[in-house]
Amino acid sequence: MKKILYILLFFSFQYLYAAKIGIITQQLNLSTEQSKQFWVVYNKYTEEMENLRKQQREIQRGFNTKTDEQLRKDIDKMMELKEKELATEKKYQQEFLKVINIRQLASLYRAEKMFKAMLLQRLSKRDGKGRKEEEFLEGIDD
Repeated sequence: MKKILYILLFFSFQYLYAAKIGIITQQLNLSTEQSKQFWVVYNKYTEEMENLRKQQREIQRGFNTKTDEQLRKDIDKMMELKEKELATEKKYQQEFLKVINIRQLASLYRAEKMFKAMLLQRLSKRDGKGRKEEEFLEGIDD
């Protein structure tokens, strides 16, 4: 049963990744040469941003069992990670502009928002009427 679940998750992630690539490719209208260079930069950017977000999720785990002092330290760490996230965005903005023009960069940011909105819409449809706020908060605590 676990194998089937892992296989389904794998294909779900592949589908999502392909959908994201499709949306970005369509919105940016990349030339062949741009495409070769863009995806190298974009994959590095995505990896760095995901690493920062993963660190943020780790900090948020166990909220209910932490002391006030631990929470204070966690909040400070979260602020540091948000600053790193912004620094990474700025760094990659410059890297992207070496490969694509400013209009394409704006389209990239727009395409990423479109993709996130699409995911949220599909998740809400899958959930039916959606979960209650308490159920949602319980799901993100640990």
